[in-house]
Amino acid sequence: MKINKSIVITAVFLLLGQAAGAAVYKSVDEHGNVVYTDDPVGNGEPVALPPLSTVPPPSYKSTSGSGADDNAATPDAGYQQLEITAPAQDETLRDNTGDVWIKASVAPSLNAAAGDRLQYFLDGQSFGEAVVDEKLLIPNLDRGAHTVSVTIVGPSGQEIKRSDDVRFYLHRQSVNFPRGPAPAGNP
Repeated sequence: MKINKSIVITAVFLLLGQAAGAAVYKSVDEHGNVVYTDDPVGNGEPVALPPLSTVPPPSYKSTSGSGADDNAATPDAGYQQLEITAPAQDETLRDNTGDVWIKASVAPSLNAAAGDRLQYFLDGQSFGEAVVDEKLLIPNLDRGAHTVSVTIVGPSGQEIKRSDDVRFYLHRQSVNFPRGPAPAGNP
């Protein structure tokens, strides 16, 4: 088994050597072990290795610039306002089921006919699918501090406009700390 590992390790180093343009030679030592090297020692024969496969880098299209055409290509020209209107910043909500309604405001109105949608975010992660509704229910949310935001996304999924994050706190009554007087019973 050690021979197999050493052959694999040797082959990897030889492929790296091939990338540097070095020739590779194969020989067999006195114990019958196959040895690959870049030095033609003894009965070493040149090895023809296949070319390395390469992948071209993806093309990158910058979304920022200073030309007049950049403004025409920016799809947010029609939206002046996008914000979370409920819950309010630093508001404490009390709901034992953990249901929280998120309300957004878009001005002018969302252009659903063009394929624009609202993508809601909870604690920095997208929540559900992009929708046309400016109101969203988040069910069974854990107690504690949370942030929500919303983006307008175009038909191909590109972000058009993003709201500011809104932090809120959810209070859920715990069964460990019930309200009211202690239940009557045996002490």
